[in-house]
Amino acid sequence: MGKIIGLGGGKFDNGEMQNAAEYIFSLAGKANPVFTFLPTAAFDNCDENDATVTVFKKLGCDCKILKLTDKSLTRGEIEAIILGSDIIYADGGNLEFLMKTFRETGADEALKKAYDKGIILSGFSSGMMCWFAEGYDDCAPGGEFMWIDCIGILPYAACPHFEGGNWGSFADAVKGRRYSAFAMENGAALVYLDGEYSVICGNEGGRVYYFDKDKGHEKSIFGGEEQR
Repeated sequence: MGKIIGLGGGKFDNGEMQNAAEYIFSLAGKANPVFTFLPTAAFDNCDENDATVTVFKKLGCDCKILKLTDKSLTRGEIEAIILGSDIIYADGGNLEFLMKTFRETGADEALKKAYDKGIILSGFSSGMMCWFAEGYDDCAPGGEFMWIDCIGILPYAACPHFEGGNWGSFADAVKGRRYSAFAMENGAALVYLDGEYSVICGNEGGRVYYFDKDKGHEKSIFGGEEQR
């Protein structure tokens, strides 16, 4: 069975999502797991001082940054880096660019192999949505929202930052879609672990919502009270 932890939003640099980072780290079951950071959705605009890299380095991870826009990397090299990881974390940003780059480089297929191998898959915002069948992101021209086909490991639609700004429009946009859906507020993470779903909340709270397609995409709170 696989392991996926998707964060709807929240920060590492102020400690808000520290418990989520610690939980992801603990799943690796070793003192110095190999942590591979994918800043693809941010157009690979990051360095070793990135807040996500910093927090996992402090936990004891051997941190690597895989920039898929590096044209010198072959598909074989990309797959080797991905499959040599214990934890993979995809950054937030532009979901359309992320999925386009994943497909062009073969990273999408390598990540499916990583899932089958039991490597921990995690991420934030677009880096959360990429593990689902489709994501809802504001990456269309003019900042409009659009649907993006994703890797499809989890057979649901997904939305981050729910009820913040215009992200709440997901509640109407998802109606009539072919998938049931999860929406995560900032501060909330959905955990899929060996066939079971649960919720982790940061120190400022946050909820996860489930939209049941068999009930007209009726919305309900998923995961109950805050779990730590």
